[in-house]
Amino acid sequence: MRPARRAAEISMPAPTTADEMLELVRKSNLVDEAKLRNHVQKLRDAGGLPADPTKLAQLLVRDGVLTYFQAEQLLQGKYKRFNLGKYKVLEKLGSGGMGTVFLCEHKLMRRRVAVKVLPLPRAEDRASLDRFYREAKAAAAVDHPNVVRAYDIDQDDNLHFLVMEWVDGVNLQDLVKKFGPLDITRACHYIYGAAVGLQHAHEMGLIHRDVKPGNILVDRSGVVKLLDLGLARLTHDTEDNLTRQNDENVLGTADYLAPEQAMDSHTVDIRADIYSLGATFYYLLGGTPPFPEGSVAQKLIWHQTRVPRAIKALRAELPNELVAVIEKMMAKDPARRYQIPAEVTAALAEWVATPIPPPAEREMPVLSPAVIGSGRGSGPPSLVSGTATATGHARPHTLSTAATVVTAGATPPPAAAGTPAVWANLDTGDKDKGAARPEALPLPPEDEEERPSRVRTRTPPPSRRGGGGVVKAVVLLVAAVLVVAAAGAGAYFAFFAGKTASTAPSPPPPTSRRVIVSKGGGENAVGSLREAIAKVGPGDTIVITEPRLSEPTIRLDKHKHKDVTIESGLPDGRLAVIEPLAKGGLMFDTGGAEGLRLRNLEFDGKGQAEIGVQLSGNAPGTLLDNVTVRNVVKTGVHLWNVAGDRDRPVVLDRLRVALPATGETGLLSLATGGLDNKFVTVRNCRFEGPGRSGVLFDGPAIDFEVSNCRFYHLTAAGVSLARPGGRPMRCTFTNNTFYQMPIGFHFDGPANELGTGHTYKIALNYFAKTDELLKAPAAVPGLAAANNLCDPSCGPGTALAATKIEAPRLPDPNPNDDAAFLRFPVNPPTAEGSRVGAN
Repeated sequence: MRPARRAAEISMPAPTTADEMLELVRKSNLVDEAKLRNHVQKLRDAGGLPADPTKLAQLLVRDGVLTYFQAEQLLQGKYKRFNLGKYKVLEKLGSGGMGTVFLCEHKLMRRRVAVKVLPLPRAEDRASLDRFYREAKAAAAVDHPNVVRAYDIDQDDNLHFLVMEWVDGVNLQDLVKKFGPLDITRACHYIYGAAVGLQHAHEMGLIHRDVKPGNILVDRSGVVKLLDLGLARLTHDTEDNLTRQNDENVLGTADYLAPEQAMDSHTVDIRADIYSLGATFYYLLGGTPPFPEGSVAQKLIWHQTRVPRAIKALRAELPNELVAVIEKMMAKDPARRYQIPAEVTAALAEWVATPIPPPAEREMPVLSPAVIGSGRGSGPPSLVSGTATATGHARPHTLSTAATVVTAGATPPPAAAGTPAVWANLDTGDKDKGAARPEALPLPPEDEEERPSRVRTRTPPPSRRGGGGVVKAVVLLVAAVLVVAAAGAGAYFAFFAGKTASTAPSPPPPTSRRVIVSKGGGENAVGSLREAIAKVGPGDTIVITEPRLSEPTIRLDKHKHKDVTIESGLPDGRLAVIEPLAKGGLMFDTGGAEGLRLRNLEFDGKGQAEIGVQLSGNAPGTLLDNVTVRNVVKTGVHLWNVAGDRDRPVVLDRLRVALPATGETGLLSLATGGLDNKFVTVRNCRFEGPGRSGVLFDGPAIDFEVSNCRFYHLTAAGVSLARPGGRPMRCTFTNNTFYQMPIGFHFDGPANELGTGHTYKIALNYFAKTDELLKAPAAVPGLAAANNLCDPSCGPGTALAATKIEAPRLPDPNPNDDAAFLRFPVNPPTAEGSRVGAN
């Protein structure tokens, strides 16, 4: 479809009346018809509906009916393209040379993500399309909380898009520009977190090549993450065919560029990133780049030949030891720098030992009420309270990691007295003119200060690569200036390099020990779980003797915390309760730690945390035993690309998830990016409403067993399969009890997505007060159902073979009595000699 024709089909004339505006809202399907009708009536009752469509849009944004971006588009007559595949577009986050990024929401899961869409002209250009898919390859290679994760890459018609994680926050370029240089300890924490992410990228064979303040972000909890690995290159890809096909030698941002990177970006290694991180450190503390004046060509020469103004002249209170760290990071000779990022974290260890508070709310971006009203957050968030040092041991600091791609939007009411609300500035014209709303991008910033610094050169012929450094640099720089003048200063480019020469030191052999969490002190005792996590190593045990702890988000390190046990030490088998210290996000992330054991614990979200426990990565032997999760906003336990093995599965035993009315699912099995959840056993568990679903599958699951579990008082379904995916699924559901819900098993998706090659065994389950035992848009391929029973209160259940029985019947459930809850007291029903329902 040609762009002009597409534009005509997705838009109408701009509305001139309130009725025309409302008609566009209805056509867009952004708002439920009943909700829109009720809201319009409330506006009429409150004093009349404004006749002007812009004023009506302002009210709809103010009241959380539309986002700023949605209202802006509708006022231009654009009402169709609010969907990208299975995602609904909420806000525009920003744009750059390689695409426009939107804040989107998964239509079924309501999970927030950042979606980068490749512009149509670039999608028709082979080189741009190849580079876009290389971005996905680079991002998919990294699974670390200090680096923005990529979930998926997809295509909707002729639109190619990359799906990334989103958490609202601010990049360090904007933070310093708006609020000035950072506190010393705070700057150290942020550089430390970025270095941890770079170390992981280095271990994966990646070099970032565009480290700068605009590509380091911090969210509302104070956690840090590296952005924009899309321009990195895998170091083992020595030929770099994509770049050479297009005869490109790509440079980064001149203000932070390593000297050798201006010479030949094909030969740089991770030490170039360390230089750029040092220049970023300089900016955070001094409020200015190392060479704030001069042209692009001058800056690149000065990085090679001049020493920047002494940082201590800008910040006299800086300790000499810290000045030495910055100077070593920015040494002209790569051999004199730290050789790997882990050495930077080791050098900063003493400055990050003291925790710091999260950023002030005034430093954070402003969200439109519609975004806030349906819940902040991303999926899956990964927040950490300790990260690896050079030896793999964690340091106790609160500001280390998490996804941070920020949104724009309208200010929530009420506005300050005498100050017009942001939505009052809603602009129906060019969206790049005067938009009175903050915008921070999951792309390099395109503000005027940075545009002149983006440079690209042609690779010189091999015969001319010798010669003097400065002369050679001048030749390259002249070419760079010419290309910038021709191509525009806002281009979005990568830098390429060869293999790195060094690796991180190996951690010392683990020594098994016990660490006690007790505020009363004692031998080998600490006062918080966060401190205990920072202290233990492989094979250690943490015993919690405090009845209740308030903790920031805890995330383990898969290398340091292998085979760690965390358990309650309270008498009489009481559960130790862990509560969130702040609103939003995730309470506990296992971080892919193998052999982790959580025993006799309760995670109480207090109506603030979005997710209780997250399991991810290759984690055979992981066990959750007698763990309770309650009062979380979205998901009790999140399985995200987690894998056990056949002999050591991931096991959830005696898990209890009590969902409030706002809760979405007790157990979410999410598999993305070509990875499957596999070898997972869920047994003897309880999933209680009034939340929506007990177990929800969003993506493939292999050898996944749910047995002897109890599902109670859910408003949607006991088990929902939203997206089986293209790869075969093998799932077994046996000896479970379903009580009081509309649907037992729900295959929730179009008939053409049911697929073939799947195996679903549903046997020996008992249903009571369940309207439909199984709901699907068509016959389910690979379904094997046998010996399922239901009481007379169940619906017809024609999609699932089940026999109705009159007796015995379950007694009235009492969730506080686990011994009797949804269990038959005597003579449980049987089928062909086997017990039916949960034991």
